[in-house]
Amino acid sequence: MSLRARIVGTTTAVTLVTLGGAFAAISFAMDESHVEQLDGALLAEAFQEAGEVAELGGTALAISEQPGRFTRDDVTFTKYGALYAADGQVVARTSSFKQAPPPVGELSETATPFDMYIADEHLRAVQVDVPRHPGLKLLLASPRTSIDGDTRFRLKAMLVVFLAAVGWVAMVATWTTRRLVRDHEIIADVTKRVARGDLSARAELVSGDAETRLLAKNVNEMIERLDALLRVQRQFVAHAAHELRSPLTTLYGELSHALRKPRDASEYRRAIEEALASTEDLKALADDLLVYARVVANRLPPAEDVSIDAIVAHAAKLVAKEARSRDVRIASSSDGSSVLGHARDLERLVRNLLENAVEHSPPGGEVRVTTRTEGDDLVLIVEDDGPGIAADDRDRIFEPFFRRVGSERPVEREGAGLGLSIARGIAEGHGGTLSLADGGAGARFVLKLPAHSPGTRVPSSGSPDEMPAASGSKLA
Repeated sequence: MSLRARIVGTTTAVTLVTLGGAFAAISFAMDESHVEQLDGALLAEAFQEAGEVAELGGTALAISEQPGRFTRDDVTFTKYGALYAADGQVVARTSSFKQAPPPVGELSETATPFDMYIADEHLRAVQVDVPRHPGLKLLLASPRTSIDGDTRFRLKAMLVVFLAAVGWVAMVATWTTRRLVRDHEIIADVTKRVARGDLSARAELVSGDAETRLLAKNVNEMIERLDALLRVQRQFVAHAAHELRSPLTTLYGELSHALRKPRDASEYRRAIEEALASTEDLKALADDLLVYARVVANRLPPAEDVSIDAIVAHAAKLVAKEARSRDVRIASSSDGSSVLGHARDLERLVRNLLENAVEHSPPGGEVRVTTRTEGDDLVLIVEDDGPGIAADDRDRIFEPFFRRVGSERPVEREGAGLGLSIARGIAEGHGGTLSLADGGAGARFVLKLPAHSPGTRVPSSGSPDEMPAASGSKLA
């Protein structure tokens, strides 16, 4: 069953039950009120008639054969009267009884009104004792014609109103539900189009309630985000394929060239060394791709209490050889802070920043690493003496596979362009940020991570505790 049918059916059913119950209660209350008025009149008239019978010696009825005016709203009713002896025999009765009155045993208790039928005529009756004549009883009855007629009329009127109300509610519910469900159907159609691959679909609502418009807005934002992610994925796959193609082509060419004709041992060794160098480049690229994929997917290992000094020291050790070859010094200053994070990933982050800084520093330059605590954040700053980053590149340096060249000299070593993307992904995975800050002649990267209160530091592979960097020390 559709949502529209369920809403209309539920609304109509609730209306049906509510109106039906209300009408039944009203009809019952009105009937009870009318019967109560008739009972009061019957009892008063019965006691009056019983007194008159007592004055006549208990042998005859004093009830007039003419209709009496003794009930509600001054409506005239025909009286039915019967006088019973102590043995139950009928002593006297009015001519209104077309057949014998009912036996005494079928009558209700004294002074308690009850319903009875005489020749298919519905009556309201009551029996009372005749004063000063033990065992003598008077039965007085009156037709319920007016009450029953009112009841039938009221039921017909209520039925008409009930059917009209239920029909009206069903139409209004159908119209309202159509308007409500129309917006949901638009959103559902958009999701179906997206599922079929049409990422240009958007939920455009002309009107609707605030909640539905918010839902449409969220769906549109989700589609835009999905579209952006798919574009990034396609771009990543294309770049990855291109980056893998170059070292594979080089490797294939070197091996093919080595096997093209017989060579001596030294030539084969040189070819193998060249192939090994290409293999190392290929392995490094594969490692970067795997790390980037893991960081983007936010699949991080369990966190631990990590010393930033140890992280910086070990990262600097890994970059020391390249720094010496470029005549670049690495210096650090720290306040001994620690973070709750993943040692290997944080080491990879700092190493990527250091490699980037060393690569773009001039001979004799210096890379400065500063760590301090600012409020609830641990701030790590890596700055160099290089040419800085061109204004056109500042918004793109964190994009995957983006490569930049300094303004004063070409880059001697060209990587895959994933270093800063990986670094930012690791920072965000730790609940922090990595940004390029203004100030200074060279590039200045600022890493902010949630600070961790000092505690027992847990050793981790990849960042040994035996290599802490003292404040203000030169690391390379």
